[in-house]
Amino acid sequence: MAPRADLATRLRAWTHDRQLLAHAAKTPMEALRAVVGVYSSQPSAPLSLLARTRKLTTEQFRTLEEKREVIRLPAMRGSIHLLPWDDAPFIYAATSVPFEKHLTRLEYAGVTLPEYRKLVPRLLDAMQEPRTAEELQEAVPIAGKLMVLVRMMSLEGLAVRVGTSLRSDRFSYASTEKFFGGQIEARDRTTSLVWLAERYLRGYGPARVKDFAWWAMLSQRDGKATLAALDTVDVGDGYLLTPDLADAFEKRRAMDDSIVDLIPKWDSYTMGLAPDGRQRFLDDGNLATAYSKAGTGGAGGTSGDGLPLVLRGGRAVGTWSHRFDRDRMSAEIALFPKERLAAAAMKRELDAIGDLLGADEVKLTA
Repeated sequence: MAPRADLATRLRAWTHDRQLLAHAAKTPMEALRAVVGVYSSQPSAPLSLLARTRKLTTEQFRTLEEKREVIRLPAMRGSIHLLPWDDAPFIYAATSVPFEKHLTRLEYAGVTLPEYRKLVPRLLDAMQEPRTAEELQEAVPIAGKLMVLVRMMSLEGLAVRVGTSLRSDRFSYASTEKFFGGQIEARDRTTSLVWLAERYLRGYGPARVKDFAWWAMLSQRDGKATLAALDTVDVGDGYLLTPDLADAFEKRRAMDDSIVDLIPKWDSYTMGLAPDGRQRFLDDGNLATAYSKAGTGGAGGTSGDGLPLVLRGGRAVGTWSHRFDRDRMSAEIALFPKERLAAAAMKRELDAIGDLLGADEVKLTA
């Protein structure tokens, strides 16, 4: 059920603020902590942080990994995320799925569990420093099965992705223990889920039980039990928030409609709420355009690939895309029907994206 109109207006403005959009964060780490984590894929990860940080350079983003401040691990929605290293144990414990539930991946690759266990030490030995998939294949020849095994090792926390180019989704792979000087610290799952729920309500709330359960991959029963362990208030229509933020939320009104954001595919703003609860930033009629797997009847995406969106005043008014021809970046904007937005407002954001991704020239086609 969509929230009533006055509540939806406050939800949009408040969540936009809490997500630190419009370049509100002083540093990329501040932005990353505010949203718990961002999808690891490149360029989605750096672009999500760019949309939230006053200024972000290629060097600053790479430094996060070089200084071991961040780690790429399976997390929310079962997807690999870029996470703060010191928060990672809580997030990993809260979102990890029992290894046995992933064994079908091995079956699909034609690898038995004993064979996998035998290959893991060999792969870890080859990952003493970051190696590309091609380099790993040469070191441990297992044609057609390598990335399935690396993925399984990532699910166990044994191996991590290490970024290379900000422009493309290519990674090197390294032993977690070698790259970070130790394994991920073990945490209690129940305690970690409560920790995660509080962080969620602060960065994504007010939100329903259904929203948190969808994001954290819990049943409705487990989502409700986890949130019940927190002190929360219902600000209306089942939308929960931590009590210390309730007064400020009630005072928040409509945001400046001139504020423009360009957010990438899989951004936390689009991937943080259940498919039927995205009205704070998107009209139901545009769900099929904003998500690559959209349902009918206003239900929205399911596993939900949130596409790159143009936001005006926190509300999606169109989609955007970009491509590179060497160092020239071309961008296209496709506004939703009846929406209008000056090209100059979008060009400023696109120029910042081009700078981060190393473009010599940025061309906009509206």
